[in-house]
Amino acid sequence: MRREFSLPAESPAIIMREGIRYSVERAWNVRFEALYVAQWWRPKGYVNPIVEIDAVQGGHWRISQRDPEGNEFSFYGVFTEVVPLVRTVQSYISELFPELPTVLTTEFHATPAGTVVVSTHVYPDEVTRTGALHLGVIERMSESSDRYEELLSQLGSR
Repeated sequence: MRREFSLPAESPAIIMREGIRYSVERAWNVRFEALYVAQWWRPKGYVNPIVEIDAVQGGHWRISQRDPEGNEFSFYGVFTEVVPLVRTVQSYISELFPELPTVLTTEFHATPAGTVVVSTHVYPDEVTRTGALHLGVIERMSESSDRYEELLSQLGSR
């Protein structure tokens, strides 16, 4: 898998572009089906006891994570745009920092080699983006992306 991050100067965003060798259909299903998300969207050692995703316009999502010490916290939001197999836009709120919501846009681009998935997190301001970077957001995104690719691989053919 090829992965790259960018931090645009004109926007307080973090953009992750990942190339995967699977079809858009497979990439989309593993990205938005709760059963699969529970397996890949988490830091090492964490579990997701609750994963609820209604990937339709106006649909809600919520993921509750438990760390190795037993602490639980949630992430949640609403899908404001859903174009199946192409693009989603959703609010992204951490229970730990509810006053600092982000907007997450996820785009799927078919290529001869598979799919390029572009995830753009737009933060409220540059200070918040810088804080997220200091808290290790790129490392956590990379770790989840690795598990996403592993799960796609375990599910078999393209």
